[in-house]
Amino acid sequence: MRTFLLVLATLAAIAIAGCVIALTVRAWQVGDELNAALDTWGGMEYLTEPTVDHLVDRLNESGYDHRALDVEDPLLKSRIVLVCEGMNERVARRVIEQLIYLNTDDATKPIDLRIATSGGWTDSAFAIVDTMRALKAPVNVTAVGGCYSAGTVILAAATGKRSATPNALLSVHVNDYQDGEDTDLDPRELARFREVYRRYTDIPPEWFQLEGDNQWFLDAEQALEMKLIDEIAEPAWKPKERRPAARQPAA
Repeated sequence: MRTFLLVLATLAAIAIAGCVIALTVRAWQVGDELNAALDTWGGMEYLTEPTVDHLVDRLNESGYDHRALDVEDPLLKSRIVLVCEGMNERVARRVIEQLIYLNTDDATKPIDLRIATSGGWTDSAFAIVDTMRALKAPVNVTAVGGCYSAGTVILAAATGKRSATPNALLSVHVNDYQDGEDTDLDPRELARFREVYRRYTDIPPEWFQLEGDNQWFLDAEQALEMKLIDEIAEPAWKPKERRPAARQPAA
């Protein structure tokens, strides 16, 4: 009986080993086939990067980390709204909430919106613009650091004073648009950009008539010349004048 059980265990071990080997070989075959398919479509990066990027974008824009409005926030009490992020639905919601609250709190006092952004979704930027226009309280917008693309749209359409700090860099960005495309979204986007800059600035209309993805960068002085801003914000702090060290007399 013992011998029979030993033979049976041996046969079972052989069968399991055979299954493992077969599965391993098949896994390698599937792997080779998958790699061949990925090579055909541009490699693994082609499939993973857009998916991961899209997932991260949707998480950031979904408002998953949205917090209730903190009316005790020192900045909010000073009627300051700060944006130092890319423009998306989450940022737009927070900014709109703060603007509406401050307008409800006192519609006679201006609101100070300060923007340092790499740009982002124009829909979110125009949501903020339309909200500013619906408020009685004027919204002063100041560009600090870098204020690009969608952020510059908000700056140009400010309902109060428009300004930029001396070291600010601004960009006017026209999204890529080619005639004959299947969607009519691009020409509508271009029309929205063009209307803001046409109505509120002296940005040359020729900038919007070029083909391709064009972007122009302006410092504070250039932005003032083109009436993208009304003034350059003077800093409260000024560096002390440094005098050169006196030369020591020769020995």
